[in-house]
Amino acid sequence: MNEKRYGIDLTQGRISSVLIRFAWPFVAANLVTALHGVISMLVVGQFTDSVTISGVATGTQIMFPLFSFIMGIGTGGTVLIGRCIGEKDEKAGTKAVGSFTVVSIVLIAFLTLFMLFLREPLLAALKTPEEAVASARRYVLLCTIGVPFNTAYGMICAVARGMGNSKAPSIVAGICCAVNITLSFLLVGVAGMAEVGVAIATISAQILSLFLIAVWLYIIKLPFPFSTKDIKPDKKSQSYIITVGLPIVLQELLISISFLIITSRINTINVEAVASVGVVNRVFMLAFVIPNAIGSAVSAMTAQNLGAEKPERAFRTLRWGIQYSLFITLPIFALCTIWPEAVSSIFAADDVIIKGSASYLRTFAFEAVLVSFIFNMNSYLSGYGKSKVAMLHTILSVICLRVPLSILVTGLREVQLNARLSYLGITGPIASAFSLIFCIAYISWQRKRQKQELRKTSF
Repeated sequence: MNEKRYGIDLTQGRISSVLIRFAWPFVAANLVTALHGVISMLVVGQFTDSVTISGVATGTQIMFPLFSFIMGIGTGGTVLIGRCIGEKDEKAGTKAVGSFTVVSIVLIAFLTLFMLFLREPLLAALKTPEEAVASARRYVLLCTIGVPFNTAYGMICAVARGMGNSKAPSIVAGICCAVNITLSFLLVGVAGMAEVGVAIATISAQILSLFLIAVWLYIIKLPFPFSTKDIKPDKKSQSYIITVGLPIVLQELLISISFLIITSRINTINVEAVASVGVVNRVFMLAFVIPNAIGSAVSAMTAQNLGAEKPERAFRTLRWGIQYSLFITLPIFALCTIWPEAVSSIFAADDVIIKGSASYLRTFAFEAVLVSFIFNMNSYLSGYGKSKVAMLHTILSVICLRVPLSILVTGLREVQLNARLSYLGITGPIASAFSLIFCIAYISWQRKRQKQELRKTSF
């Protein structure tokens, strides 16, 4: 295989340099994507009212679980293809891409049907404020059109990451997000189309992104011999994709469901509370995007290095991933805790929403530091094929801490709104702190066991 043509050889060279070289396009692409979400909220916040903000925020929460499937199955494909490249096994690589294509087609059909038939029950389950239901319904209905395009784009990007190529998806993401942002300003700020404008801008960018990444893959070709006749299920490949991907799907889906539950509880307070939390969630896409992007690179590097039988190099990749993540998220944490109202005022004009967002942001900001560890550790475990461990600690933290604490806090009717939002903000970091302790304990145990087995085989 010609690694220079298809991507970077992640098993050679100085880890810090290789990781940043491989990760920065992820960071750039995810940052631009998150920036689009932030700018969309900025546009909606500056040119519409709290009802529209609430509708878009609720609609976004409904769409979010879909990304759980795209991320999970995509990671399964990335890790499998990365292993094949690390092992330099072209035959296995052909089977892997063929099986991954079949899985992707099934996933596209499932997600599209899911949104077509369950969007109304989800709106009802979220207890969407009556005045915001129409806005949320229009937003979700239109965004459903983009589901097949966004899913297919995510699957092709997963293949590219497994090949060691992070630049192509990043360039495509940058182009499409620029289109998305421009259309958002024109349709919402100029034409006054509110949530309909935001949805149309998003769909247009998703269609364009699929077209561009498909053209790129057609031109560059795969590092394995591949044709349409190879698009068929292979039991071993599909089993690996599901084994790695399904726990990530369940993990991310559980997080999404927990946010839906929390959103439904917030919706029982008032529209201002929904808008305040919605603003912070969009703002924090910027804080989460760095460790998430670097984690994606860590996962691919781990997979390739394990395929090349270099487990120690994989672990050093994890350490560098955490350091790079903290370098970015610590300043964001400081900004959000010291000047939360200044940050919130950028994305909302209503004084009530600004103060509510600031109260939530000040305590929720601790999450930025914690996810720098957790996202990278989860990605390392996924690259190892141990995604079930990440799923386990997520289930425990969500079921035992995040959801119960959120329900408790939102039920404090006698407590003033901003104080309640401040209490609600700390529930996430408490749950994440548990996950961090769990990850550290497991990885430490895993490395200790590996060293013991190595000593036994050396005699």
